[in-house]
Amino acid sequence: MNVSRGLLDGMDTTGLNTALSEAACLGLEVDTAARELRLDLEVLTLPENGPAPEDHRVRMTITGVSRVAASLRIQKWDDVEARVLPLELEGLGEAIASFGGGRLHGWEFIDIDDSGWSHWSELLSFDTLVDGHVSAHVLEFSQEEGVDPRELDVRVWFDNMTIQDASGKSIPLAEFVADGARWWKAHDEGDPRTFRHGIVPQL
Repeated sequence: MNVSRGLLDGMDTTGLNTALSEAACLGLEVDTAARELRLDLEVLTLPENGPAPEDHRVRMTITGVSRVAASLRIQKWDDVEARVLPLELEGLGEAIASFGGGRLHGWEFIDIDDSGWSHWSELLSFDTLVDGHVSAHVLEFSQEEGVDPRELDVRVWFDNMTIQDASGKSIPLAEFVADGARWWKAHDEGDPRTFRHGIVPQL
């Protein structure tokens, strides 16, 4: 399926990638009838003024979903090839939960090139077409475990997204991006407001 990757809500996706970096993935729900995928995250965010918020949870609602693919696999040290584990779209949320709130790996998630996808697209657990329209964007993320060598890669073809905080209040994408960029800038400067998240400051 071809993807036409333009601006997302008028924004360059680079800032959104920064805002999603090191976010903890808490849960996922799929509504195929509404063509929506809802991703619950705990993000690294800092307001323009004042202390860091006590509750960092947000819900990202991805709309205009046309296709979802995933690869759940395991590869032990003595395995020549990874073993693909069974999974269906309806069980994706349960699979996400089984990783216990793991962080999103990498620094790019939205409208990335197909290099990662080309690696694991031959190891799919499922590839579900929700409808046939050409999506404007893609979201790709992974979950990994250290002791149990399972890995889950997910790719979603979609048109737009909205963000809400834990109370259900909408967060404009521009504000979400700015708060995420501010956290990383403060982190790199050794700001004590970023110490509590267990990510070593870059002093």
